[in-house]
Amino acid sequence: MERSFIARLSGVDVSGRKTYDLVDEPTGDDYRALLLCARSQCDTAVLTVDTTRDLDPSGRAVVERLAPELRSESRSGDLRLLRYELSQACVDVLGEAPGLFAWRQPGLPENLCLLRQDGSPWIVSIAAERIGYVEFTPFEKLLLGRAAPGLAAVLAHQGARDAILAAFERRLEDAAEAMEADLLVYARSVAEDGRDGVVAAVRDWLGSGELVRLGAAVHLVARLGLTELGPELGRLAEAARRDQLPGPTVYRSSPVLRERWRIRFERRLGEATTVLETIRSG
Repeated sequence: MERSFIARLSGVDVSGRKTYDLVDEPTGDDYRALLLCARSQCDTAVLTVDTTRDLDPSGRAVVERLAPELRSESRSGDLRLLRYELSQACVDVLGEAPGLFAWRQPGLPENLCLLRQDGSPWIVSIAAERIGYVEFTPFEKLLLGRAAPGLAAVLAHQGARDAILAAFERRLEDAAEAMEADLLVYARSVAEDGRDGVVAAVRDWLGSGELVRLGAAVHLVARLGLTELGPELGRLAEAARRDQLPGPTVYRSSPVLRERWRIRFERRLGEATTVLETIRSG
């Protein structure tokens, strides 16, 4: 693809950008096509070097070859953050790697990221964990489609999949809410004959690790005012603060849905905690 065809965008509306997770590593021609598209849209490449680990001679050679393009270097703990001008010379060196996730020590510097002129990410990677995502405008995605049709088709598939997955999740949430309402009616009826059994059953669900049961249990704690389960809610709240909640694995390829689930669950957990605190203080 000719560079003249890929005109640099200006005044782009950020709201028009979409994020796509790279479930499969861009390698070979697809990887180089990605760099070619980035050349017209980005002006900075970022690599990191972990100073607590050795860098092989091949990795040191890459750092030396990129030295003329170095814009700045900074430290973040034990990491050296190397920011390079994304010149053609830089792209040529980056393109010698077999793929995006090849950027990891000791063979190479780590975690290639490409940034636009405004500093926003165009591509981000954590090579050792084989995690990466791209953030494209529709026009940028069109350009990629011309350079790497196979890679663009995967992104399109992921976008369609995420839309369908979001619809699935909304329907699951609706069904769960109806189930929770039914459970509440039942739990109230049996609680009249003995609260201990309800508390024990809800405690089991709070510890189940199964997300539908966990959500229903938090709902029941709040609606029934099960103060006996305050410690269990406290442990869940602590896990949330440490970002250790067992989020749905189905969201591993959709950060938007993952974040939506986290916010929704933490809100319900907070409401339940507030109810119990109000009961205790009253």
